Amino acid sequence: MASKALLLLAAAVVAAACVVGAADAKFGRLGRLVITGVVPCNTGSLIDIATSPAFPNADVELRCAGKVVAGATTNTNGTFSMELDMTNVLAAFIGGCTLVVDTPLIKCNADLTDVGSLVSYLQGPLTRLLGGIFHLFPAGFSFHGRRA
Repeated sequence: MASKALLLLAAAVVAAACVVGAADAKFGRLGRLVITGVVPCNTGSLIDIATSPAFPNADVELRCAGKVVAGATTNTNGTFSMELDMTNVLAAFIGGCTLVVDTPLIKCNADLTDVGSLVSYLQGPLTRLLGGIFHLFPAGFSFHGRRA
């Protein structure tokens, strides 16, 4: 009788572990967010990436409420990709985050000596959930100059 109870207890523990594992697999990815884009090497407002050269090796930061929550470096084509976990997804969706590139523009074009940052808000449909991943993009980078 004791061995039957022990066998039932073991079966219950295994079943619970399977349920928890399935829930983690199903819901653990639900809050993932991937942000991809291209950083332009230019100044101006809402810089057109189709007509501007790309900015290779630029450090891109996702800042939410002034705090860096994710980062990436652009490749030779100026593209980047970063991924966030559930803890930072909500801030990104409610508009509390911006993409910021503080790498000096002179690094991609010796003629661009202006001092400042490239900044972009995020865009993308909230309903576009692909395989448990939300995918957002830069709304358009603009140059924000600083006074020397």
